[in-house]
Amino acid sequence: MNTIIKNGLLVLIILLGVIPVYSGGFQVNEHGARATGMAGAVYATLNDASAVHFNPGALSFMDGTHIMFGTTLIFPKGKFRGPFPSVDQTDMESPMSYPSVFYASHTLSNGLAFGFGMFNPYGSGTKWPDNWVGRNLAMESSLRTFFFNPTVSYRVTDYMGIAVGFNYVYSDIDLQQGVSFEPTFAGNGDVRLTGSGSGIGWNIGLYTNITPEFSAGLAFRSGVGLDLEGDAEYTDIPRQIGEAGLLPGDKIEASVTLPANLFAGIAYTGIDKLTIGLGFQYVFWSSVEEIALTFTDTGNEDALVFNYVNSYIARIGFEYQVNSDLAVRAGYLFDKNPTPDEYMRPGIPDADRHGFTLGVGYQINDKIGVDFGYLFIRFNERRIENSNVEYKTGARMNGVYNVSGHLPSINFKFNL
Repeated sequence: MNTIIKNGLLVLIILLGVIPVYSGGFQVNEHGARATGMAGAVYATLNDASAVHFNPGALSFMDGTHIMFGTTLIFPKGKFRGPFPSVDQTDMESPMSYPSVFYASHTLSNGLAFGFGMFNPYGSGTKWPDNWVGRNLAMESSLRTFFFNPTVSYRVTDYMGIAVGFNYVYSDIDLQQGVSFEPTFAGNGDVRLTGSGSGIGWNIGLYTNITPEFSAGLAFRSGVGLDLEGDAEYTDIPRQIGEAGLLPGDKIEASVTLPANLFAGIAYTGIDKLTIGLGFQYVFWSSVEEIALTFTDTGNEDALVFNYVNSYIARIGFEYQVNSDLAVRAGYLFDKNPTPDEYMRPGIPDADRHGFTLGVGYQINDKIGVDFGYLFIRFNERRIENSNVEYKTGARMNGVYNVSGHLPSINFKFNL
C-alpha cells in the first residue's frame, strides 16, 4: 500500500482496535446496581438474577423465579495537555452512554436452575473537538456490544452449585476521525467507519458455602472472536487522491477478540447485618497483540500492533442491612490498565484507576425491589513521553491525560 495512504488510513485500524482494547475505559463492569454499590465485589454474595453475569453457580441456591432489569449512565470527562513541548489543553467532550441489563432465572426444587442475561460489557464512547491537534488520531467513537447469555446451573450438594453458559455476541461501531495526506498533498479530510459483527463464547461458574459465615465464588468467561464487516466513507479528501485511485477501499473486514475474564471472590457474613465481599477480576488482554485489517474491494492489508498486557481489578464491598427492607452499600476498586505507554492513543485514553462506590437497596414489598448504585472513577494522571503514535508525520503524541467518570445506576427486581 502506498506509504502516504497507509499512514493516513491507519486510523481505521486504530478505531477498530477500540473494540477489544478499551479495557478499563470501554470495558463496562457495571451489570447491576447492587453490584455497583459494592464495587463489584459480589462473586460470592448473590441473591438476585444478576448472578447470570457475575457467577451463575449461585442461581441454584435461589428459589422460584427472578427478573431484573436496569441501566447505568456513563458520564466521562477527560482532557489532554500537549503534544509536548506544547502545554495547550484540549477538553474531551462527554457523550453519555447507557449500558443496560436484563436478567431472568428460574430454580426448581431439585436445585436445577435456568437463567438468561442480556448485558453490554463493552461500550460507551469518546468525542474530541473536530479541529483539535489530534484529530487524525481521534474525533468521535461509539461502540456497543450485546451479550445474550443463556445458562444452566445445578446445586450439586447443599453447599455447592455449578453452572455453564453460552454467549452470543453482537457488536456495532460508528467511528470518525481526520485523515491527512500532507506533505505530499495539501489539506485534510475525514473518514467515517460503520460496521458490525458477531461471535460466540462460553462461561462457567462455581459457588459454595464454605461455612455458615463464609461463601466463595469462581467464574470464567471465555474470549470472544468477532468477525467485523464495515464501510469506510471519506469526505473532503484532496481531489488528487481520488483521481489517482489511491484510497485503500470502501469495504473493510477485521477479526478481533474480546478478552477472557476470570472472577474470584469471598464473602463474610459473621458480623450482625453486615456482609463484606472481596473480589478479584483478571483480564487476559495479552491475547490482543495486533489487529489485522483488509480492504476487501481492493485487497489492501495492514495491521496495528498493540502489545497489551494482562490486567486485573481488585475490589472490596460492604452491605449493611438496616432493616428487612433497606440495605446500604459502599465499596472501593482498583483497576490496573493494560496499555503500554508507547501505544497510548487519545481514542483510547487509559490509565490505572480508582473507583469509589455507594448504593442503596429498598424492598418495596415481598415481590418487588429497587436498587441504586453510584460509581465515581478517577484515572491516575498519565504522562506519555515515549509514544510510538504519530499525530502527523514525524510528530509523536506525547502529553498528559486526565480522565474521570460518573456512573449512576438503577435496577428493578421481581421475585415471583
